[in-house]
Amino acid sequence: MTTYTRVLIFLLRISLGWLFFYAGWSKVITYFTTAKDWTAAGFLNGLQGPFAPFFASMSGNVLIDYLNAYGLLLVGTTIILGVLVRFSAFWGIVIMTFYFLAGFPPEHAFLVDEHIIYALVFAFLAAVGSGRVWGIDGVIEKTEAIKNNSWALKFLG
Repeated sequence: MTTYTRVLIFLLRISLGWLFFYAGWSKVITYFTTAKDWTAAGFLNGLQGPFAPFFASMSGNVLIDYLNAYGLLLVGTTIILGVLVRFSAFWGIVIMTFYFLAGFPPEHAFLVDEHIIYALVFAFLAAVGSGRVWGIDGVIEKTEAIKNNSWALKFLG
């Protein structure tokens, strides 16, 4: 892999990680301040489309709010650090799939909207082993624990 390719993969990983980290942080921080706690209820109740009843049923559920906020924060953090990239990318794809279905059909696109693009970027980052490019996964892979438990490599990358 050329240095140019490594730099681009690293920048893509950091950029997507930051996007998710900041989205999660801006929601999580409300739980620790005097500001009103963040909730997805307004969004979920205002949906149109074939999946609207399913998502509206989640409205007002604190667990759903926490899973969304902390999920974004954790996926973003791990992608930035390049740790457990394949595992984190899987959960990033799950989040993006839910977001895509919540807004289906896409308002400003025909089938492929930004959520699909983000999911594909997560898949790309997992496939190319982006956590090995100046990330913690590259360090973890060299440990004796991973060498003795090769199944764990499926989570790294």
